[in-house]
Amino acid sequence: MKKLLTLLILTALITSCTPVEKSQKDDNPMSGYMLGNDTYTEGVQTFMKAYTDKNFEAAKDIFAEGAEFYVNDTKMNIEDMMAAFSSGHQYFDNIAHSNVYTATMYYNDGKIYTNVWYDWTGDDKSNGETLKIRGYAWFRWENGKVIEAYNAFDPTAYNAIISSQMNN
Repeated sequence: MKKLLTLLILTALITSCTPVEKSQKDDNPMSGYMLGNDTYTEGVQTFMKAYTDKNFEAAKDIFAEGAEFYVNDTKMNIEDMMAAFSSGHQYFDNIAHSNVYTATMYYNDGKIYTNVWYDWTGDDKSNGETLKIRGYAWFRWENGKVIEAYNAFDPTAYNAIISSQMNN
């Protein structure tokens, strides 16, 4: 009986040490793999830096001709998005991103999306107070260019500061 118990414990130890596959092959079109350091991820990081530096020319080439950019479901072309994002610099100083997490998802159906989570901060030019907003964006790529992007955040406090400054 002692030998049987020892054999069972030894078998349990050996099988528990067998490496477990961290990911499984999944052919579902919405499955795939992610990379945190690739050309697409770098492109989005370049775009984010161009925004904070108010130098969109530095990132304009990541967008395909006719690309669409959505901000909280408002559809814009790239030129309108750049103008709208640049206008924020009229009302806020020290615009910055922090806690940035970026990764590109390569889906099994061939689609490529770069996702980015971030904290946006800017100092209200009228009183110097810092506004912090959490945001999320995705960028869809085809042939090495962004064809569509979506940026989501709660604009309530941001818009209130702009309205206040415009009314004074």
